[in-house]
Amino acid sequence: METTNAKTTPANTHITDSVTVKSKADMRRFLEQVRESVPPDMAVCRRDMESMVREWRAHNFFYHFRVFRSRTKDVDLELKQTWWRELFCRVVSFFYFWD
Repeated sequence: METTNAKTTPANTHITDSVTVKSKADMRRFLEQVRESVPPDMAVCRRDMESMVREWRAHNFFYHFRVFRSRTKDVDLELKQTWWRELFCRVVSFFYFWD
């Protein structure tokens, strides 16, 4: 996946067609490439890598089961997350087995 699929702001990282990336290693590699190509004040640089990967995996999980497909084919990795969303992503990510 090309890093051009990522749109970054200080508050959010939007990845178009994120469901095409399935493994944790590929997600990390993609996010690292994005981090290297943007200024350090962007959300992707300021948010924890594992947290972003968990949220991405949660989106892929729901896409796989055809839940909100129009909203889960892309992912928005917002800088500020609520505690309950972080917890939800931790749980759902655990059940994502398509690595």
